[in-house]
Amino acid sequence: MSKKKSFKVDLINERPLTVQKEQTILDASLDAGIPHYHVCGGRARCSTCRVLVKDGTEFLSPRNEAELTLAKKMGFPRGVRLACQTQVSGGPVRLHRLVRDQIDLELFVGPGGDEATRSLGEERKLALFFLDIRNFTPFAESHLPYDVIHILNRFFTLVRKAVEQNKGRTIEVAGDSLYAVFGMDNGLPEAVRSAVGAGQSILDQIEALNDSYVEVYFGHRMAVGIGLHVGRVIVGHVGIGVDGALSVIGYPVNVAARLQAATRQMNNSFLVSEAAFRLLAEPPENVTYAEIDLKGVKKPVRVFLLGRPYKLASRAGEEG
Repeated sequence: MSKKKSFKVDLINERPLTVQKEQTILDASLDAGIPHYHVCGGRARCSTCRVLVKDGTEFLSPRNEAELTLAKKMGFPRGVRLACQTQVSGGPVRLHRLVRDQIDLELFVGPGGDEATRSLGEERKLALFFLDIRNFTPFAESHLPYDVIHILNRFFTLVRKAVEQNKGRTIEVAGDSLYAVFGMDNGLPEAVRSAVGAGQSILDQIEALNDSYVEVYFGHRMAVGIGLHVGRVIVGHVGIGVDGALSVIGYPVNVAARLQAATRQMNNSFLVSEAAFRLLAEPPENVTYAEIDLKGVKKPVRVFLLGRPYKLASRAGEEG
């Protein structure tokens, strides 16, 4: 009887693994004495056997119906596979086991081995949107705490609603700042169009809020700075247990935050990077642009001014 063909798989930071033809990666791991988690017994129901493929995706069997169903439900990126369903047909193949101990199990699956899971980190191209209230510190120092919190709640209700109505997702609200992303469910050009729409809507609504409420009752006009950039970032959940929040991190995020800060020096409430502006199918006409230096960015960045000058330009540079 002829011997079955076998293939080598490199389990990164562990050991090489021999996988027989028509054998799953999970079965090969278990045969080799590797404690490969498989809470559901290898039936594509729990995802604890998942692996992250670094090299050799083309040498793995396509996702079968069971794996496709779970991958769609869980939002797995292309390189994440279920070891219990995946066979090897060649090489080289290099991969990580993602659940190696009880701590990993709780991070990825939740305490007690519940089947509800959270997204793994993956690279995405997104539009990155930063907003900060300008000149708010003097207001906070001169008004009652209740009034300060009340105004912030009204303001951020308005802003978050505008973000959501334009298909964006708020990632973080801290103090008088907000960070949102666009493009989680659509392409980058549509994401930029939505982000610009959200920014313009916010600027218009703030003016209306000032005219009808803030200036009338508090003698103050609110103003914001908005920065928009695009780029490849890492998206994933960070934190222990079920309350881990979605995080979006990477160099382009820093650029977007710097653009928001630069609205002070440019005396314009909405700065859009050239990389983002060029993705607009119908860009605004007669838009002013400038070359500016951003902290942490080696070369000058071309930005397009889509906002409006601050009404009190001399105060635009005050701490927000």
